[in-house]
Amino acid sequence: MEKKNFNYDEISDSLIISRKQSDDKVQGSAEIGNLILDFTSNGKIVNVEFQNISHFLEMMKVNPKILNELTEASLIVQRQKDAVSLFAMLKTPVLQQPLNLATIPIKRKLFSSV
Repeated sequence: MEKKNFNYDEISDSLIISRKQSDDKVQGSAEIGNLILDFTSNGKIVNVEFQNISHFLEMMKVNPKILNELTEASLIVQRQKDAVSLFAMLKTPVLQQPLNLATIPIKRKLFSSV
């Protein structure tokens, strides 16, 4: 059985999506709004925890019931010149829903896209 790279906790209403590889070592975390980002020493974002995810989905006009039906979730990090954009792809047996989680302006190299 393949290990899931995500976990939805209904009690805390948080969704954690990981893209951490076995050789990645988390060196720090940053809390930005309802997001908690874990990153390596070279700035690679390896985990994101989205708190109050149901409310966020409702604001995006997405039914939060999909959280209990997830079969797959992936995190996409796109680096622009002065920002990092975070996207999630949520999949259920009948739906594939892309979400723009956040665009974080940066003044110095904190995050990498790989």
